[in-house]
Amino acid sequence: MLPDLRTIVLVLVITTSISAITLFLFYRLLKDVEGLKYAAIGAGFQAIASYFLLLRDSMDVTLSIMVTNVSYFLALLFYYQASRQLTGLKPAWLFPVSMIICLSPLFWWFQSSHYLAERIIISATGVAILTLMTSYVLWKNARNLPGRLGMSLTFLVLGMISLWRIANMLYAPVKDISFLDFNAAYVIFLMAIVSSFVITVGFIVLTSEKLHNQLRNEVNKVTQARDIAHQSLKEQQHFLSMLSHEFKAPIGAIKANADAALMLQQVKTPIVDESLHRIKHVSERLNALVERCLNDEWMAHSIEQEEKALYDTSLSLVLENIATEYDIPLIHSLPSGANVLGDEMFLNVLFSNLVSNALKNARHRSSVYMELKENNGDYIIQVVDDGPGISAEHRPYIFDKYFRVESSDSAGGSGLGLYFAKRICDMHQAAISLSCEQHTVFSVQIAKNEVSHD
Repeated sequence: MLPDLRTIVLVLVITTSISAITLFLFYRLLKDVEGLKYAAIGAGFQAIASYFLLLRDSMDVTLSIMVTNVSYFLALLFYYQASRQLTGLKPAWLFPVSMIICLSPLFWWFQSSHYLAERIIISATGVAILTLMTSYVLWKNARNLPGRLGMSLTFLVLGMISLWRIANMLYAPVKDISFLDFNAAYVIFLMAIVSSFVITVGFIVLTSEKLHNQLRNEVNKVTQARDIAHQSLKEQQHFLSMLSHEFKAPIGAIKANADAALMLQQVKTPIVDESLHRIKHVSERLNALVERCLNDEWMAHSIEQEEKALYDTSLSLVLENIATEYDIPLIHSLPSGANVLGDEMFLNVLFSNLVSNALKNARHRSSVYMELKENNGDYIIQVVDDGPGISAEHRPYIFDKYFRVESSDSAGGSGLGLYFAKRICDMHQAAISLSCEQHTVFSVQIAKNEVSHD
């Protein structure tokens, strides 16, 4: 036995209310998605139409009829605009709004119960036009959104039912029939319940598909930009390598000739002697710069490819050599050679970069020192200086590639030193950290090589 019509209308009210709340919350979550706001407004008007349909027997019938139909027209109007925006079109208001303005007063004009057929034709005409327009928009546009086909079919079915109602009223018009006795309303209201659910799910699916496509496009753009940047960097490195090699020969020749002139000059002239020493000094500086360029390129390639050879290495010997090279103190009291499993070349690069960085930023060169100590089976190496440190806002990025903190107190760099240090630590499963309290302290924690032989 079928439930009475009032129960069906009550279910319709509950369904449309849930749909309106769902789309509103979805819109609140994704405000930037065009079309979702109109979908939520449309669902709200559909819920209002259902409420006034339920209250038809407890209020003025003419007012109930007019508000119900106009609200449903507005619901379909906003569904139409939502469909246009979700498929990439701009809203189009002129024709549908004009149609609603023309049809709405007719419900008041044909308010008598004797004009039931006329009111049904007016209502079905507006619904048919709006639903078929929406169906066409969804079917024709945004072919990259598969969910549009289900939505298009739903609106097409609603439009065809409305056309059937028009034809039925024209063929067999009814003169006077009670609202609760109209058996055909079962089909219409059940269809309204199903369509409300399908439309809500459809708009959510369309929005999800649109977001998925947008995300995929953004990922493709980022990937393309990354590939272009990577290719540009490779070309830049290749050019720098070629340029550096081309510079090495003439710079070497200039230095060799300056050395020869200093040794072979017969008469020591202060001006000539000073000029030759200046030429020699400049050529040495240029040669060091070229070597740095070549080393940076080679080092970057080796570290990026993780071309490492881990073997038993004396950490204390590595640190002693660096301390001697940079003429800084090394503090440690470990009895053994502090052996670790590592790549000696990369460990030299790691601590050379940290010491070089400390010397560039220290206020006083005498404040820079290294300390080696043992802690719970690991070795802790600290590089300390009295420099200004790094602000808290910049610390999360200091190990990023090419990141530099611009400061008038420090010399500029390539932004690769600390990046290399972090990558080398990762290669050795070591940890690197920074502390900026009383002094600037870079700490490296690396595991002992328990199977080493002294």
